[in-house]
Amino acid sequence: MNKSSSIEGKSSDSLCLKTNELEFLLNQIKYPVTLWKHSNKDFVLFYLNDSAKNFQTSVSFLPGGINLKSLIPDDLEKILENWESNAENLNQNYLLEKEIFHSVKIKIKPVYPSFLIIQFEIKDPIQKYFFEESNKTFIEQNPLSIIITDTCGNIEYVNPKFIELTGYTLEEVLGKTPRILKSGNKPAEEYKILWDTILAGGVWKGEFINKKKNGSSYIEFAVISPVKNQSGEITNFIALKEDITELRKIEEDLRRSEKLAGIGKMTAYISHEIKTPLTSIKINVDLLRQNNSVNPEAKKSFLIIEKEMSRLMHSLKNILQFSNQPSLNFTNINLFKKIENIHEFLKPMLTKRGITLNNKTSEHYIYGDAQQLRSLFIHLIENSAESISTSGEIEIYSEMKGTDCCIFIKDTGCGIADKENIFEPFFTTKPAGTGLGLAIVKNIVDKHHGTIELISSKCGETIFQITLQSRGGEIGKVINN
Repeated sequence: MNKSSSIEGKSSDSLCLKTNELEFLLNQIKYPVTLWKHSNKDFVLFYLNDSAKNFQTSVSFLPGGINLKSLIPDDLEKILENWESNAENLNQNYLLEKEIFHSVKIKIKPVYPSFLIIQFEIKDPIQKYFFEESNKTFIEQNPLSIIITDTCGNIEYVNPKFIELTGYTLEEVLGKTPRILKSGNKPAEEYKILWDTILAGGVWKGEFINKKKNGSSYIEFAVISPVKNQSGEITNFIALKEDITELRKIEEDLRRSEKLAGIGKMTAYISHEIKTPLTSIKINVDLLRQNNSVNPEAKKSFLIIEKEMSRLMHSLKNILQFSNQPSLNFTNINLFKKIENIHEFLKPMLTKRGITLNNKTSEHYIYGDAQQLRSLFIHLIENSAESISTSGEIEIYSEMKGTDCCIFIKDTGCGIADKENIFEPFFTTKPAGTGLGLAIVKNIVDKHHGTIELISSKCGETIFQITLQSRGGEIGKVINN
């Protein structure tokens, strides 16, 4: 039977067949056809042909056990109450309107003695598209997320890739709008441009930073276009979306590498042309300051010069460290003892500022380069200390998550207003400083294949979380300092 086959023209007698023969016959029809059995003055869904099953899968239609009266319009319900005496009326076409459909016609015919056959005639171009098996396979197996909405933006269909990516089930998104994915990172003006474009019949292309069901963010490139019927009216919108989070990360890493290469060239020049003269100036200023023949006012000036020289030397040291790419010697490191040793080293500075450092780390072991990790913790503690104006507290604690050690550095400082660029080289929100401390930290963490994240940035509670590998203290050599 060809694609145009339907139940019209088939007599009741020809349809009074054994169940398996009837099922075979119905499966030859390319349109969705259902068989309903009379029960308690109603009809219960008895069988769906293959096309109807595809239809059900596409739009979550016809759940098992549904009664016919709950589905059809009221005027048809009265006819079905006396369906045997109204058989002629059942040859009419009736329009079935349901929230997730667009103009779906049903054709009903009685099958003696207690069955009805209902054929669904699909007018919606999107739903028709699904009944072509090749199209259905293309959509459901597509590596892109596909969303189909009505003209108001209510979701009518999402493919399996969307469910896999976002973590939402089909039932959770049907009837909702894509706003459930909204992260708030896109200005309202851009959404207005999007809607103006597609409502005018155009195609919109752009990027979203969206949120999954679990709250994690991802970046996707989207192409959204209208779907029109034969009259040229827009009936739906279809969005094809690609997750480009990893691509953007690769691009950012490449951009960062190019920036590091430029800094490396600059550092080579600084090391050769600036470091040596600075050292010479510092030595001579020290000698002049110690000379008893120099008057007290001049000595004050020398103190200022010496202070600024120290600041320049510190900045130069950070630049050299940031651009330096030493080979790493990975060993097991006792985290608690490592922090204790660093605390002893930084205690004069912390005491002078009235800052208390609480080491609440457990005897966990992290796997890394001892000198590089020492530098990492020193920079983080100094960064916290600089954010505390007069007196305050820094707390370091840890916990294990599988084979990873999560280390938290919390301070009671002023917080961080601009969270987006804090790991960028030379970016700083402080009146003084090179803006390289956190960039150095990020560089070290990356070399250790770990992660660093700012998980709280409000005033009085800034928390960084560093995740590093742990292999346990019993493996290999343990470094404590």
